[in-house]
Order: sequence, then structure tokens, then C-alpha cells
Amino acid sequence: MKIRLIGIDIDGTLLNSEGILTEATVAALQRAADRGLQVAICTGRFCSEFTDLLVRLPMVRYAVTCTGAEVLDLQTGQSLARQCLSNQQHRRLYELLRPFDSMIQIFSEFDQRIHNSAQALAQLERFCGPKLAEMIRSSHVAEEDLDAYVAAYTGGANKIHVFYADRAEKEKAMARLQGEPIFLSESAPLDLEAMPLGVDKGVGLRALAEVLGIPRQQVMAVGDSANDVAMLRYAALGVAMGNASAEAKAAADYITASNDCDGLAQAVDALLEGRI
Repeated sequence: MKIRLIGIDIDGTLLNSEGILTEATVAALQRAADRGLQVAICTGRFCSEFTDLLVRLPMVRYAVTCTGAEVLDLQTGQSLARQCLSNQQHRRLYELLRPFDSMIQIFSEFDQRIHNSAQALAQLERFCGPKLAEMIRSSHVAEEDLDAYVAAYTGGANKIHVFYADRAEKEKAMARLQGEPIFLSESAPLDLEAMPLGVDKGVGLRALAEVLGIPRQQVMAVGDSANDVAMLRYAALGVAMGNASAEAKAAADYITASNDCDGLAQAVDALLEGRI
């Protein structure tokens, strides 16, 4: 199979369980680039949340961000495709979600940063692990009054992302959103992503492939969680990590080793060597 584009998830795929990008993974991606393959990030993160990784990944020029809502040329900063929540949708979702015990994240189109309640950031470890908490505190904006920030916000939003302290609270929030014209997904058991209908990583990866003139038959995707399923299904070669969810594995054509065993590097080398 002649693959020309590889779309790669970050958390649980590119990074190991400690949030580390290993040398083996970097070397494998460089080997792919040296063979003429385009290597693209496909993530639920906003662009400001992975700039540190790009320093070690000079071969990555393109990124599908915010779970497919935006496709970026990282070299020029140009937005190649974007489908966002309208301001009205954004405000309504915020009002529906704010009563629950959670940390709501607002993705701003104006400063390209994520805005959070300062109070929630102060107790961030309730919602996520220490490595992710470190990244969030270093790149997000703390708002003393998030209600006031949202009330004054005039733009659209690529998505709304929410962390919950426990599964029961998340399920209550999901029940509250039933019937809303949005797409819901998750990248971890205690988070929730609210997207415009028809937006997912598969849509974003397809948009990037079309910009590059690469047919679906020459696209590979690698991921581990529910929000990767659409791109695993879209790609001609969908690869699930050994640590992937059952849903992601079911959508994949090939299962590699876990992210703690350099599974991404193993899959890329298997591709380059003609073993998959």
C-alpha cells in the first residue's frame, strides 16, 4: 500500500502515558518524512497546546486541530479549513454545561488560546493528571469570571471541551445535551467535546488530504480513543494503539504496540518496510 499521508493523534499515541515524546518516535517519523511521506498532527488540542512538541518534530507542517474543526498550515499559520460553533451555539452550550461540577474550556478564535475559570485551574488535578495539568497551566488563560468572558465573547468557537471530576457528573451533562444539534465525543473517560454537527477528525483529515491532492487510498491514521474513530475509519489504513479503547481497535485495520512500547514508531517502521 503506497501511503503518502499519516495523520497522528497526540495524547495516548504520539506521547507515552507519562506525556513524553520518545526519541524512537521522533526518529521513525523522520524516516517517514525522508521517504517523502507527509506527517500531520490530528488532535483534539488547540494549536497553542502543542507548540513545544513541534520544536522536536520539524517534519510536521500540517495539523488537524480541535478534533477536526480546523486544518492548519503550521509553516504559514494559514487556516486551510474551518467549521466552528456559531456564537449562538457557543453561548447556549456554555449555559447548558455550566451547572455541572466541571472545568469548561473556551477556545477563542481571537487570541488562539483556551480560556478557563481561574478557580477551576487552581484545582486542576481534580480533573486530569499532573502532566496534562502542567501543559494546561502553561498555555491556557485564567479568567477570574468565566461567565463574564463568555458574555462578552463575540466570536465562534472551534469546540467546547469539558473535564469532569467523575463519570456520574459527565453522564448528567451528556443527558442535558440530548437533542442538541451538536456532535459529542471524548478523548478520555472524564472529558467531553462538543463540536458542530458533521465535524470530527475524519472530516478534518479528509480536508487536509484534499488540499494536498492525496486520495483516501493513500492515507494512514493512528489513534487510540473515541475521537480518533472517525479518522481510523476514513483512512485506507487505520492503526490503533495497543492501549486504544475497544471502539478504536474495532475501527482499525491494524493494531500496534502500546504508547509505552513505542507503538507508533513500530507501526511507521512496519509501513516503511512493507509489513503492513
